[in-house]
Order: sequence, then structure tokens, then C-alpha cells
Amino acid sequence: MKRLTIIGVILTMVLGIALSAGAAKLPLEDQLYIQVSALGSIDYFYDHKLGMEMAGKCLGVRTEYVGPADYDMAAMITALEQAIAKKPQGIVVVGFEPSLDAIVDKAVDAGIPVVTVDADLPGSKRLAFVGTGNHQAGYEGGLRLADLVGGKGKVALMTKPGQSNLEERIQGYKDALANYPDIEIVQIADTQSDPNVAAQAAATLLMKFPDLAGIACVEAAGGSGAATAVREAGMTGKVKIISM
Repeated sequence: MKRLTIIGVILTMVLGIALSAGAAKLPLEDQLYIQVSALGSIDYFYDHKLGMEMAGKCLGVRTEYVGPADYDMAAMITALEQAIAKKPQGIVVVGFEPSLDAIVDKAVDAGIPVVTVDADLPGSKRLAFVGTGNHQAGYEGGLRLADLVGGKGKVALMTKPGQSNLEERIQGYKDALANYPDIEIVQIADTQSDPNVAAQAAATLLMKFPDLAGIACVEAAGGSGAATAVREAGMTGKVKIISM
């Protein structure tokens, strides 16, 4: 509930930015703001949906949350096309990767303010970005992981390769762990942002590196998948897990 409240507050701020930028002259109750994301099946982004609803009620505007349940950028672009066609007063986008730049620019060129959240699209015409400092988050995670494994041993990282905000987190981990010469990053595994795939990837890591000391996951699917694999391998407590 605390996480949902925080997300609701953040999205209220985001809609406030869009409200001020859009110069919307319609009565508040007639204004529409749309959030477009992918991975709607993951709890983290379900909280985005509920947070968007919370923000809309707080500001007295209409809101919608749309996009694919999985990591499908083509479907997300289609969802953005459909959102633009509705001529909303603002669009909120999770900027997973630069392939979304062109469609964001199309929205802005149509006079619709776009704010990115969680992951940025700095190469686009988006109005603003509101989200985590991802490199610093990864760096802090790396320090925490180092502490959990006692400053030594083999560790693995789990991510969805190619996603800009996650790449920043991975680099943060690498930079932090570089301060620990006795810690070795043995592999960076692909979760495909799917808990089942993440569980299989983590199980493979445990078989390949039976002396693995820790696993760090930089996105939502990885943590649950790693926990499943560690539990099923009977290594609970032996292999430390940190997730974001």
C-alpha cells in the first residue's frame, strides 16, 4: 500500500506537469490523460495503473492506462498511436527503449505534452522525465550486495538487456562492485521481464556456479524468479538475493 501511495503521489506530480504544459482550456472533468506502458501483467506496473487512477481522482481529471501485458514495443507503439488519436491533454509514457522516440515526437508535434516516467527517452521531444536515478540506484544496490556477501565471492546480475533504465542500473552495479576486488561478476542473465524465464535463468546460474554467493536483479521479474530458483535448489540463505 505504501508503494502504491508513493506511485500515486508521483503520478499526480506528473499529471500536474502535463496540466501546466498543455494549456488545457477544457473543464478539468473533461480533460483526459493517458498512461502508456508495457508489462502490465507485472505487479509493479499494475501499481502504476492504480496510481494513475489515484492521480486522476486527486486532480479531478479523466485517466486511462493502456498498453500490452508483456514486453512488446510494437504493441506499445500501437497503443500510443491510439492514444494520440484520442487527442488527450497529456500522455505519460514509460520510455523502455529509444524505438519509442518517433511516436513520442509524433504526439508532441500534435500538440500533446508527453512526460516519461520510470525510464526516460532523452532523445525524444518529451517534456520532462520523472523517475529514479537509475545509475545511483544500481550503485547503491551494488554496495548492498557486497555487504550481503561479505565483500567476496561470485555474484550474478539479472536484467532485461537493451532496456535503457536497466542498462544504467547494471552499470551502477558494476561501478560499485569494482571497489571489491574479491567479488567477481560471473554472468549477466536475461530475464526477458518474465518471472518464469527469470526462474529458469536463475536455476541455470545455480547449476553453472554452485558456489554462487549472490544474485542481483534490476527489474521486477528477476527477484521473484531468483527466489523461486534458490528455494527449489534448497539454497535459501546460502545465496543472497537483492532485487529492485
